[in-house]
Amino acid sequence: MSRQLPSIELLQAFLTVAKTGNFGKAGEQLNLSQSAVSRQVAQLEARLDTRLFERHTRRIVLTAEGRSLVPVAEQVIGLLSDASHMLSTVGRSVSLRAHPTMAARWLIPRLTAFYREHPQVTVSVDTVYHRFPDFAFESVDAMIAYGTATWPDFEALELWEEELIPVCSPLLLEGTTAQELLKTARLVDSSMDRLDWRRWEEYYPDSIGPDNAHLTFDTLESAIVAVKCGQGIALVDAVLTQDELRNGQLVRVHDGRIVTGGRYTLVYPRRVKHSSGFAEFLSWLENLQNG
Repeated sequence: MSRQLPSIELLQAFLTVAKTGNFGKAGEQLNLSQSAVSRQVAQLEARLDTRLFERHTRRIVLTAEGRSLVPVAEQVIGLLSDASHMLSTVGRSVSLRAHPTMAARWLIPRLTAFYREHPQVTVSVDTVYHRFPDFAFESVDAMIAYGTATWPDFEALELWEEELIPVCSPLLLEGTTAQELLKTARLVDSSMDRLDWRRWEEYYPDSIGPDNAHLTFDTLESAIVAVKCGQGIALVDAVLTQDELRNGQLVRVHDGRIVTGGRYTLVYPRRVKHSSGFAEFLSWLENLQNG
């Protein structure tokens, strides 16, 4: 007699418990009670005739069998999620996650060219950038991540490495020089820790004045808008501001630059690499980088 296969609900409950290490937290994520999640895991163990967790007073720990099941459950749920997403959409689609500034300034403007080549594919973008997607559970194909991390468990395509350059509105330079302006102008920060200007002072110690005022924001986009309005000088990503630099809305005030080590990288699970829609997007992006 063949063994009955476990349901997707049981596998999802198991995987959520394995990731949270707690029945209560797993229940919160699944919108179920702690006892309901516990019962589902017990049903799965009975169905597989295998103990998946060691239950202790304050914690639960995966058994060797449970650890072996985790990647299998992730793959099964991921495949079903992909199938569900594919069947619920018309045509071919790609779902991305990205930082809002990067999405608005770099990705979305370039999608016009992508649609000319692939009019049958649609690309949707969410900007929940502070949370790396759980590809097994979320209908997200890839994330354009920013940072210094490496991605050994995923496929990755590096887009560019961040270089910060100092820029201002050309209005600020009327009647003065760039060198004089750097000594007196307000320094615009794109993060609350003011890290970028502290780095600049280490690299170019005599380029700014001893008492420059600061204008601080928590996003790069806000800092760029402030600088375009003539409110000071900011250190900005050269790639993300290339349009303003090209059309003269912003001008560079020093030849120096800071290579932060941060990179914008397309990160995606291996299973979507050849999926319809994403394969075309990936190929287009690779050609864009090579071009």
